[in-house]
Amino acid sequence: MKKIAVLSLLVIFLTSFAFAGTVDLPKTGQTKCYNSGETEIPEIPCAGTGQDGEIQAGVNWPSPRFKVSGDVVTDNLTGLMWTMNANLPGEMTWDEALVYCNNLTLGGYSDWRLPNVNELESLINANELSPADWLNTRGFNNVQAPHYWSSTTNVGYADNAWVVYMDQGGVYGSYKSYSNYVWPVRGGQQDLPDSTYPAYVWKTGQTTRYATGDDGDLEKGVAWPSPRFADHRNGTVTDNLTGLMWTKNANLLGDAMFWQQALDYVKGMNNGTYPNLGFTDWRLPNRKELHSLTDWSRYLPALPSGHPFTNVQCYYYWSSTTFADSTGAAWGVMMWYGYVNYCGKSYNPAYVWPVRGGQVDVSQYSISGNVTLSGSGLTGVTITLSGDSADSTTTDSSGNYSFTGLSNGTYTVTPSKSGYTFTPSSRAATISGANQTGVNFTASSTATYSISGTITLSSSGLNGVTVNLSGSGSGSTATDSSGNYSFTGLSNGTYTVTPSKSGYTFTPSSRAVTISGANQTGVDFTATTVPCDYTISPTSQSFSSNGGSGSVSVTTQSECIWTATSKASWITITSGNSGTGDGTVSYSVSVNTETSQRTGTMTIAGETFTVTQEGTSTTECSTWADVVAKYQAYKNGQATLRDVINCYREWKGNRMGR
Repeated sequence: MKKIAVLSLLVIFLTSFAFAGTVDLPKTGQTKCYNSGETEIPEIPCAGTGQDGEIQAGVNWPSPRFKVSGDVVTDNLTGLMWTMNANLPGEMTWDEALVYCNNLTLGGYSDWRLPNVNELESLINANELSPADWLNTRGFNNVQAPHYWSSTTNVGYADNAWVVYMDQGGVYGSYKSYSNYVWPVRGGQQDLPDSTYPAYVWKTGQTTRYATGDDGDLEKGVAWPSPRFADHRNGTVTDNLTGLMWTKNANLLGDAMFWQQALDYVKGMNNGTYPNLGFTDWRLPNRKELHSLTDWSRYLPALPSGHPFTNVQCYYYWSSTTFADSTGAAWGVMMWYGYVNYCGKSYNPAYVWPVRGGQVDVSQYSISGNVTLSGSGLTGVTITLSGDSADSTTTDSSGNYSFTGLSNGTYTVTPSKSGYTFTPSSRAATISGANQTGVNFTASSTATYSISGTITLSSSGLNGVTVNLSGSGSGSTATDSSGNYSFTGLSNGTYTVTPSKSGYTFTPSSRAVTISGANQTGVDFTATTVPCDYTISPTSQSFSSNGGSGSVSVTTQSECIWTATSKASWITITSGNSGTGDGTVSYSVSVNTETSQRTGTMTIAGETFTVTQEGTSTTECSTWADVVAKYQAYKNGQATLRDVINCYREWKGNRMGR
């Protein structure tokens, strides 16, 4: 019985795994690039823009895109078969549209259905001002401009269903009781992808049935893999359905921005201006890439259940695809419900969600050059390419190198090899419809060497010794836990190595080292702990009741460390709390308001310094000079104004009593 249960589970697992296939997203169709606002000349060169028209990510469309056979037209991109007449029944409600498609027999087929939202959207050509007009020239007829029903319900408003506006390509909601156009479809993929066609339509995610023959009832399309997403734990997430890699944080910059700012931000990730998570080929997703994340069974946000993304905003996200009918706008996807709508590039801020990977066309241009040393080719030089594409290669035995498969754009070529410098250090190369040759460099040998050694104390390595290098080069380092140190990148020349650390002397105190074509090792030193002798002068000081200040000199060896602390609250160290070698401790003594004498001490460099202070005399203010002295103490911060007044009154009383 257990064996049967285990076998059943295995069959279920293998079946679910087999049905999960990765889809290749097709291109959007857009091949042009545009300004970021309304201008008289909206179209611009694509090189370096990062727009959909430049990158053209996705699977190429077959040619011809559509094949007509009688009353039906097959889309050679997706494998879906559509009625040639895109307006067979006229306008009708959503329920009427479902019934009509379920009962239709045409072209020898009786399995027609109302298309789901992904199937209907697959017909959109983002390069065209009116996809409807374009479709009417591709074998279809009677394609209408306004909305066409999909079989997918808007789960946020169950009395709505999703529609696609064939005049411009938007995906919106419409009340099911409204009348819209109907375009029956059949075929396509059911769970498993069909390798006959280059791009597969995937399931919408909707599994709830609202009516017979609707999206939730039929669940047409390639099944989602399980798990749908792979969290790489490095700030990136791969969608196992499409193979696209997204940033895990869906709002890296923390705020919405205009379209050109969004393109510039992604370009900044690639050139290192902004954090790039270890990749330099991020892009602003095109319309289809952004739309591929949508789970049409969910809202707030419209993303698959259990997705690993963070900071997802329930508002519009920019795509790199311009709205061709009004180029001052670009397509965006609202993650609230899944709307695909156009937003003004310069007045509708939206969020940015960078993507990378997928299929991007291999371009036909190259950058090539030569690296020479003393007129001969230098082999083994690493050549790094950065800019609109990143790559690296090495020079051959003749010093030649090349990068191929590059698109129009701006690049930087940088050579490097240990022991050499290059002139120039890097070169900019711009591809604009042609190969770039002669990007050459001249090398100069700069072989470098090292000085290294060990510093020991009682035969064990001494950590934290500062080792200074002077002479033909300069530098500073510290010994590690084993007492080792090293200086690298040094040229031929004469150097002096000098160790130092408080509390220690070194034998020898320094060493001369000459580099002549080889590394210098074994430049060692022996450390000895320094015995410290401390004396202070003076060792005591007496003060009147008015207080005052003083200083104490510390004498010791230059490597010896000392500290000073006060043992009495009325003695304050004002400077010289610690030191190394000879030094001075300054202190102040506050006014003694008591009549009795007091004694306090400071400990300085382990020695005791004694302060004796007289008490306040009952006849302290018997003379005018006493009053003046008290006032002077007040000015020095050693007495209060009340002390001055009391002193004056005492003097005056003594005078009148005579």
